[in-house]
Amino acid sequence: MKLEITDFDYKGRGVAKKDGKIYFVEGAVIGDTVEATLTYKKKKFTLARTQKILNKSKNRIAPKCPYFENCGGCDFLNYKYAEQLKWKKDKVNQDFRRIGSLDVEVEKIYGMENPLAYRNNIQLKVKDGKLGYFGKNSKDLVPVKHCLIAEDEINKAIEILSCWKGLSSCDEIILRQNYKNQLSIVLVTKDRVKYTNNLLNELLELNLNSLFENINTGKLRFGEKFNKIYGEDYIKDKLMNFEFKLSPSSFFQVNRTQAEKLYKLALDYLEINKEDKILDLYCGVGTISLNAAKNAKAVCGVEISEEAVENARENAAENKITNAYFAAGKSEDIIEKLTQEEKFIPDKIILDPPRAGLDSSLIDILNHMKVKKISYISCNSSTQARDLKLLSKSYKIEKAYAVDLFCHSVHVETVALLSKLNTENYLDIEIGEDELSEIDFSKEATYGEIKKYVLDKYGLKVSSLYIAQVKRKHGLIERENYNISKKENQRIPNCPEEKEKAIENALEYFGMV
Repeated sequence: MKLEITDFDYKGRGVAKKDGKIYFVEGAVIGDTVEATLTYKKKKFTLARTQKILNKSKNRIAPKCPYFENCGGCDFLNYKYAEQLKWKKDKVNQDFRRIGSLDVEVEKIYGMENPLAYRNNIQLKVKDGKLGYFGKNSKDLVPVKHCLIAEDEINKAIEILSCWKGLSSCDEIILRQNYKNQLSIVLVTKDRVKYTNNLLNELLELNLNSLFENINTGKLRFGEKFNKIYGEDYIKDKLMNFEFKLSPSSFFQVNRTQAEKLYKLALDYLEINKEDKILDLYCGVGTISLNAAKNAKAVCGVEISEEAVENARENAAENKITNAYFAAGKSEDIIEKLTQEEKFIPDKIILDPPRAGLDSSLIDILNHMKVKKISYISCNSSTQARDLKLLSKSYKIEKAYAVDLFCHSVHVETVALLSKLNTENYLDIEIGEDELSEIDFSKEATYGEIKKYVLDKYGLKVSSLYIAQVKRKHGLIERENYNISKKENQRIPNCPEEKEKAIENALEYFGMV
């Protein structure tokens, strides 16, 4: 089938539209015309694979990586970098318009001068005694001995690990390189790692900081216990002139150069002064908190990981920061305690949540607080757009920028800059009880929005039938079902309790119950 590629999807596949149908095409870039083989058909879309490029896009380039065609580590090594940036900027703007109904657009996207060898942390899989990445949209392993986007010392370690005879005793290997080119390596296994002495002897020829074993029999990234095989308990990395102690499981931005640009945008907008109290939600090991503390009266960082909070406290002490404090827990829980019990009323707030975005209860709290300014950093412009729409009740979205931290991938970081709405520009109108009772304050969410919310927050897929059952239970009467089965004794499955609770949370989030 002949297809013309006009866009990328969220997995980096080419998108084509033909005869009212949508096709997601592996191996194609925007501007290509390809001959494609159909691989999987669904009602709303079809998956396809490029067999032949009939007309090559002017922005297509030859990838420098020998593994690119099959490896899932990168999405766009065959597409000009300047065009990658343009597409990412357009994607964020589309999310802001389509999901958030926002007028604001990304003013600028900040790219890298050299978008290679930038990753200071990579996670490799082990399968059948081979080390590499999963393939594109598959669980098949693509063995690699060099990664074009990883820093140099990591690549030296990959060469050693690929030939290590104990490799098959691991499930995955995490490699981290700091600003001094020191390495910290974690060997993740279900049992115990074999032949570590042989490995250690070779790794010691590199700039090795530490080697850990992690026993992980669950589904999370790491198991609870790290066994130190060699070296230090922590590795130190640097960001914006501060050093940070990182334990093996600590989160740290994978691209130092771009992370500094992102954080500078967020902090510069806040215009922090010596009278300001700053609240840094989802603070991690304190990377932004410590930089904010330089100019603030006080900073409080909140993070759900107790280990990260402990790291943050140690980082504050090591950097001689005495006006930064840290609390472990959910942001929505801690913020109420801080403002009500401990009398910490922030003037400005920094948000840097995970991909799922902000909890609905936190958005409600932020809308009631009405702080002077908020810098909202996000790694997912879809959930950020959703949140900004809800925050626009009390805040004006002043500006937005994008920063390319994950070069050659579909991912992009954004920072939205918010200010408190000027209530002096609004009229106070008195409404009596009679008029009030006639106003419909409900905001009906679509089934698609409810499904997306539940999937993003809980990782659960829910059917329209389950949503309808829960809505009916709460008195949100559904219209008559005109597609009812003609079978007399049709069995209709009941919504499982876990999914029912998730749907109820979504209904609360959208203000329907």
